[in-house]
Amino acid sequence: MDDQPADNEPATDLAQLRTEFIRVASHELRTPLTSIITFATMLESSDDALPLTAEDRRSAIGAIRRNAEHMQVIVADLLLLSSLETAEAPLDRAPLPVHELLDFPGVPLHCAEGPDLLGDRVLLRELFHTAVQIVTLMGAAEIEASFAGGRWCVVVSGATSAALTPERLLSMRIPHPEQPDEHRTGALALMLGREIAARHGGSMVTSVDRPGVTVRISLPTR
Repeated sequence: MDDQPADNEPATDLAQLRTEFIRVASHELRTPLTSIITFATMLESSDDALPLTAEDRRSAIGAIRRNAEHMQVIVADLLLLSSLETAEAPLDRAPLPVHELLDFPGVPLHCAEGPDLLGDRVLLRELFHTAVQIVTLMGAAEIEASFAGGRWCVVVSGATSAALTPERLLSMRIPHPEQPDEHRTGALALMLGREIAARHGGSMVTSVDRPGVTVRISLPTR
């Protein structure tokens, strides 16, 4: 694990993450499921006494579809997390230029010279996307990447407009990397980020100070 400034407060204690993740996952699944049941019941029970217009039916069916699609995204994320934790699926490893993995529009990048990373492009891109989104949701971000001792150290940092607490970080809504209209909670995004880094032999540490947030990712080149 990389050294952290003494005034930084670790924001991703594993036990805290898991507790919050379980709570959030239950809520994220219960909410759309409740909506689906409500609208399905309305369609099923409609009769002459409580007629539904064609527009009512279209709205109900649309709500059922949207909530079902939302549940599909959540389930896919849970399956991804499970496969990362158990190492069930092999990584699609390839040599990857670090500066390309860290290229995000509008985010300044300072990248030192160094070898390619050997890893899964989709997963590593998701890892860095998560780090950037965590910081940019609170303010402007910048990325610094350095290479030493056979490892890349990527630091995504930024000052926040308001003090950020670990609890707020875990409850934040972070844009999904593959589903533009969907969001993950901070707890799920951080769990996935940690597991992606771990599968590549590295680590991801998030910390908050007053005011600011920093995500440090350490990855070996082999």
